[in-house]
Amino acid sequence: MLKNNTLIILIGAAVALTLGIGVGLWRIEPGDTDITPDQIYAAKFADLAGKSQQLSNWKGKVLVLNFWATWCPPCREEIPDFIQADAVYRAKGVAIVGLALDEPAKVAEFAKTFGIKYPLLIGGPEAYDFAAQLGNKAKGIPFTAIIDRQGKVVYLGVGAVRKKELDKVLPPLL
Repeated sequence: MLKNNTLIILIGAAVALTLGIGVGLWRIEPGDTDITPDQIYAAKFADLAGKSQQLSNWKGKVLVLNFWATWCPPCREEIPDFIQADAVYRAKGVAIVGLALDEPAKVAEFAKTFGIKYPLLIGGPEAYDFAAQLGNKAKGIPFTAIIDRQGKVVYLGVGAVRKKELDKVLPPLL
């Protein structure tokens, strides 16, 4: 009986690990999006001060747009990597912008605690719709879209994005 339970536990753990790795590596092909550069740059979201910011503020830069929330464990795991990437790539023309699907006060406190220096915007239901337009049909988070200097979506991913991945994707776009 003990052997059977151990086997069931091991099989369950293997399935869970496989699913976790699969979700963590789920990448959507940029061709899965039908959004134009004009539509991307026309999108507007409030910053932490409540002021409307249009994504065209970052036109001409490589834009790393990360949809996240303070309550999302994989989002919390990837934030330190985005902070590191911002420190490395900001001077090279990369703009990391966090689009939080959360309450402004919680986001502001989180940013202070973690030392986030890149711009943070706040989104509601329109942000989920925008993520779907970008190719995230499941509207899951974290979700990251990388847009080149011409406004073309070149990378999409659902799940935590690590600095190693950013270090692979960003240099050719600089």
